[in-house]
Amino acid sequence: MKTLNFLRLKISYLIFILAFNGCVTTSYDNQDMQYSNPSWAPAYYPGVRYYYLPDIETYYDLSNQEFVYLYDGQWLFSHTLPPFYSGYDLYNGYIVVLNRDVYQPWMHHQFYVSNYPRFYYRSLYNNTGNRDVRGFNEIERKPFNWTQEDRDRTKERRDNGNTDRKYENSRPPQNSNYYGRRIGQPVKVQPQMRENEQNNQEHRRR
Repeated sequence: MKTLNFLRLKISYLIFILAFNGCVTTSYDNQDMQYSNPSWAPAYYPGVRYYYLPDIETYYDLSNQEFVYLYDGQWLFSHTLPPFYSGYDLYNGYIVVLNRDVYQPWMHHQFYVSNYPRFYYRSLYNNTGNRDVRGFNEIERKPFNWTQEDRDRTKERRDNGNTDRKYENSRPPQNSNYYGRRIGQPVKVQPQMRENEQNNQEHRRR
């Protein structure tokens, strides 16, 4: 009898957990959403909510029209770039259009900073002779280029638009997520990272 009651209790608990998990979810279908695209951004892809600017490791949330950047261990939110990025030219910056399915990508920053390190595109694309790459589209899994129409439009908006919006935090800071191991841990030295025997012998002769 005790075994039967315990089994019933366990089944009830399992049903409760499954029902709760079904209610709490961060996934959503936003492909029909249309957000206002800033003047400095590339052509808008329906459903896209976030851009990533790898050169300054900053995100842009089109839904809230906010920049999201890491400062003093927390993610801060502002409608303008912070003063220490004031020299960054948004109109000529490299932009990664993030997958439609991602939510709050800055909370998983280690993946983006690893996949898109600062200025990685300069050697990746310049070595192939393509110097017109403006960014990368995760949805189509390929880079996209500047067009003359885009260049003309962004130049006109930059020259005529008001870019002197006062800087201020738009909402409270958000603590960062860390998954352990990779961040703050010693780098594992791979065989290709070691000094080869020939270089080692030359060093000894010196």
